[in-house]
Amino acid sequence: MRFLSLLTLLLVPALLPVHAATDAKAKPSATAKKKPATAAKKSRPAQPVSVPPVAVTATGEGQAGYVHYWLITAPDGEQEIQVGIELPDQRIAWSFPGLGVHTAAFVAEGEVDVHGRPFQVQHLYGLRPFAGEAAMRALRSNLMRRVTPLVRQRVPYCELNGVTPGLCMSCMGFVSQILFPGRTPEYANFPRNFPRIAGEDYHTTEDLLLYLTGLHALPGDAARKRRMAAIGGPPALQEELARLVPQLGPAPAATVANAKTPAKRPVRAAPKTAIRRTG
Repeated sequence: MRFLSLLTLLLVPALLPVHAATDAKAKPSATAKKKPATAAKKSRPAQPVSVPPVAVTATGEGQAGYVHYWLITAPDGEQEIQVGIELPDQRIAWSFPGLGVHTAAFVAEGEVDVHGRPFQVQHLYGLRPFAGEAAMRALRSNLMRRVTPLVRQRVPYCELNGVTPGLCMSCMGFVSQILFPGRTPEYANFPRNFPRIAGEDYHTTEDLLLYLTGLHALPGDAARKRRMAAIGGPPALQEELARLVPQLGPAPAATVANAKTPAKRPVRAAPKTAIRRTG
């Protein structure tokens, strides 16, 4: 997909390159896209899902490493999902369309100037990436060591149908490398149970959301609904989870009676590289 909410990988054991996958004051529109990245053959052991993750609506003390989601609207009106990582000083590190990997002040709602082209940005929600304290401590202690080299290299954003002479990263590719660092920047070391609802070719910001909330590891609709209720968070988060959960398995029988109710058109993840090296 082309690019994701303002302020949306890399695989090691599963060494499969992340190939082209496309990755304001309004709710995510039907045309917004979610960012992807290709899958790997092997991956790190799956982590057990226990307590529901913490959902937040802004940056804050003690939230270093949290993953934030935005809806971004390009000057041409196209909308996508953007993901980024919160830093210890509450700035955001991400790979933004037209700007590449960099750090920026947190934007709840506003505008990002991309070489004279204004992108509208609306923050949706943020999530703690790991339930365990040990995993969070490891992420925080290594966060700047993982982020800084990519920022200093000014790794460009992977543009749809664009050609980049070297490494490039979508927002999803960047965040994946920070959370699940691989042996090289081209491959993230995803957990074995990381979901792929869009197919085997790449991971998207939707997959990441299901993983962060732990919904991918629950056995059925009842357990998933309990988890969603426990997570809470803003309406935008609950609406997105309600849309994605049915894609994890067969629709529960209880929902058949509501089949005539028109469903919201999903924010799709189109094919675009999350991380790639060319030339």
